[in-house]
Order: sequence, then C-alpha cells, then structure tokens
Amino acid sequence: MAIAVFDVDGTLLQGDCLLMACRRSRGALGTVLAVLICMPWLIAWQLRLIKTGRCKEKVIAAFRICEAVNQAALNDRQDWLLPMLQRQLRDEAVQRLQWHQKRGDRVLLCSASPRLLLQPLADVLGVELLCTELAKVDGLWQPQLVSANCKGSEKVRCLEAHLGPLKHFTIEAYGDSRGDRELLQAAAIPHYRSFCTEPRPYPAFSLGALLPLIALTLLSYGLLGSWSQGDKLLPLFLRLWPQISVGLLLVLVSYTVRYGRWRLLLAALSLQPPIADDARIWMGSYAFTATPGKSGEAVRSWLLKQNCNIPAPPTLMALAVERLTDGTSVLLILLFNLPLLLRWKLPLVLLCTLGLIAVIGFWLLGWGRWLRSLFWSTANKLLPEKFVSASGDGLIALRQLLRPRLLLTATMIGVVAWSLEGLSLWILIKGIGAGGINWNEATIAHTAAGLLGALSLLPGGLGSTEAGTIGLLNLQGVPLAVATPATLLIRLMTIWFATGLGVLCLLWQERRS
Repeated sequence: MAIAVFDVDGTLLQGDCLLMACRRSRGALGTVLAVLICMPWLIAWQLRLIKTGRCKEKVIAAFRICEAVNQAALNDRQDWLLPMLQRQLRDEAVQRLQWHQKRGDRVLLCSASPRLLLQPLADVLGVELLCTELAKVDGLWQPQLVSANCKGSEKVRCLEAHLGPLKHFTIEAYGDSRGDRELLQAAAIPHYRSFCTEPRPYPAFSLGALLPLIALTLLSYGLLGSWSQGDKLLPLFLRLWPQISVGLLLVLVSYTVRYGRWRLLLAALSLQPPIADDARIWMGSYAFTATPGKSGEAVRSWLLKQNCNIPAPPTLMALAVERLTDGTSVLLILLFNLPLLLRWKLPLVLLCTLGLIAVIGFWLLGWGRWLRSLFWSTANKLLPEKFVSASGDGLIALRQLLRPRLLLTATMIGVVAWSLEGLSLWILIKGIGAGGINWNEATIAHTAAGLLGALSLLPGGLGSTEAGTIGLLNLQGVPLAVATPATLLIRLMTIWFATGLGVLCLLWQERRS
C-alpha cells in the first residue's frame, strides 16, 4: 500500500505553526513579556543544555497557548489558528497532497508541532496526524509533553508505531530540514524540499554547517584592522554613539532598499521565493561580501536552490545584474559630481570606460545573435550537456533582466543606497568635529573609494578602500586625524556590520535546517 507522509512546518506550511500560535496568543506587550520569560530557556536550548521538548513546554506555557486554545474551544471556536495556517499553505504542497488522495494513497501529516494546533488543519485536509502530544486534563490542554518531540528518528518510530513495519508499505515522504532526515532516508520515494514527481533524497553532504564558520573567519579577518586601532576607536564609540546609532539606522535602510532591488530582479524572472526565507538567505550571502569582487555572495544561489528549490542559473544572473547596477549607480554618482572629480584630477575617463565596457558586454551576451550562436557551438563541443543547459537558462534569464527600464530602476535604487551610506559618513565626520564638507562630497568619497576597492580584488577591498576614502576626504580639507577614524567607523558600520548580520542569518538558517 502507498503511504504519503508530509512534514508540516516549512514543508506543507511556509512558516512554523508554533511561532504563529505565539504571535496569535498574546498582544504586543504580552509577547515581549513572554519572550523575556523564555529567554533563559531558549539560550539553554541553543547551548544544548536542555532538550527541544523541554524548551517547547516552556514556550507554550509562557505564551499561554493552551489557555488560548481551551478558551476558544469553550467559545465553540475550534478553528482558533486554522485561518492563519490555511493562509500559510504552499499551493504546490496542497496540490501534491490532493494528488495522493485522488490516487487512493493513505496520507499522513508528521510534525514536531503539538496536536492542539494541527488537528483542525488535518481535519480540513482529510488526513491523519502524527505529532508531538500534550497532556489533556478534564478535556483541557496542558503545557506538558506526554510524548517525545516528534522530530528526527522519533518521526520514523511514530510512523512504525502507527502503521507497523514500514517494509510492508511504499512510503513517499516530503520534508525540508534536518529534522526530516531519518524520515526521508526511510522512505522509498523521498522528496527533500521538492514536490516534483522525481525523487529527491536528503543530501548526503551539505556545506551548510561550514558556511557560518567560513563567514566568521572572513569577519575576523576584516575586524583585525579595526582591532589595531581599538584604543582610538573606543573613546569615539562612547562619544559618538548618537551619530553611530543614526548612521547604523541609515545603513539598515540602505540594505532594505537593496533587498527591494533584489526582489524586483526576481519578479522580472517570475521567481517568488517565500520572503522570509529569501530575506534570510539574501542577508546571509553578505557574510561573504568580503571575498574578492564580492564573488562569495554567489552562495545565495546555492542556498536558494537548497531551501526553495529555485534553479541556480537565473538567480546567478540576477546577482550579476545586481552587481552591474551597483557599478552603474556608482558611475552615475560620479557623473553627477563631475566638477568635483575634475578638481581632484581623478581618471574619470578610465572609470567610465570600465562601466561602458561592462554594460556593452552584458548587452551583447544577452542580445547579440552572432555571439549567442558562437557561444552555443563552442559550449556544445567543450562542455557536458548539463552545463550547456544551465548556461542556456542563464542566458534566457539575462535577456529578461537586461531591459532598459528595469536596469534604470535598479541603478536608481543603487544610487539611493550608496547615498544613504555617504550620509552616514558625513554624519560621523560632523560628529567628530570637521567642517567644510557637505553630504555630496562625503558620498563621492565613499562611493569612489568603494569602486577602487572592488577593482583591487582584495578581500573586502581591505586597505585599498580605506586608503581611498581617507585620501579623498583629505583632498577636501578633512584632516587626517578626522578622516582616519571616520573611515574606520564607516567601514565597521557598512561592510563589517553587513558581514556580521550575514553570519547571524547563516547561523539562523543552519539552526532552522
């Protein structure tokens, strides 16, 4: 007999139903208080001092989820969380589940979330439910587990206890995380983060656990330069904390704007990964922004493939266009400040030529028929068929992205983002006490030095970007005693702050997986 087993959180649903229940059960103030109560238990869980089941009991108790469900039941509202869960259902997952039902397969949900949250959803879908069980006294739910946390090997044990020996069944399992690994390995037809007909087993090896470690190494490398100036920077931190706070807020806004550009590029390719996963992966890729030419950010495509089952070639092209429009936005800022550049006697012609070559190269690659024809004939001779197909997908995506209006919009977004960072630098300079420099001049120094750092191909432009910023500020009359600490601070607040956020997002992603 065929059995279809679906994980719920992250597979059937886009989010986690326990987190949804936490948000639903308490108001804004109650949520803050509950988080404070849970914090010691969450820290102990992260440090692996307590088991997941124990931590889950404390979270359910702190957010009073059992009380909320019990009260809803007394008011004859069994669907307390159901509308939220239904809005989070993945269309492709529901279609696959219904396909199994029409085929006559026995369908089960298998989840680590508690029954009091999932049973209404299972009833609506018309499927069986295996999950973590809570105590029930006199018909009322209690925040106490009476079963093991239904995760990992416990899922297989629950399935065997419910069905009997699994060798008598053809199991088709769907899961998305490490907690589903044993279930997927026990299934005859596994579907890891996929709802296609073809099986997709749980990966035998993943770089996921190594990525945060690599990113931390890059972050440590970048912070070494600032550490050597620690005796000078610490007093500045204490004196300039209002300016630094405002500057960090502006930097966060600039990254929010940049993420909007990324979503715009994905929309042009008709790609719409869940915004929570996509934002976490997008920010996580900045953990590798300190690699030469920011090439390490390509890990974004690999993570989207692993987590959202989105093909890598289109997202790699979106990343390439993101970098292209970053460059054109810098060139546009330089053009707006042409008189200032001429006063500095910078080789503007060289910078504009490099930008023009990049734009023409991308345009030819996307639209030149003769070049595409030459590419295909060469690729078919030299590359394996899989690589040729991927390259073709990438070229198709590139053609969709190289539309004048889209490129202009993405470039203007880049101008806004760079200008916000330039404003942060100007606020720092004014806070330290230097006058005679305006926002425009600070922005041009920041962007021009950033371009020089990228062209140097040094990791994070380390050394070259700092020297460029200090030199350009000094050309405008900013004393070295002011330009040097301001430059170190803005570098900490931009590239290394982004790298730190990226590391946190990677750790979050790895913990979720």
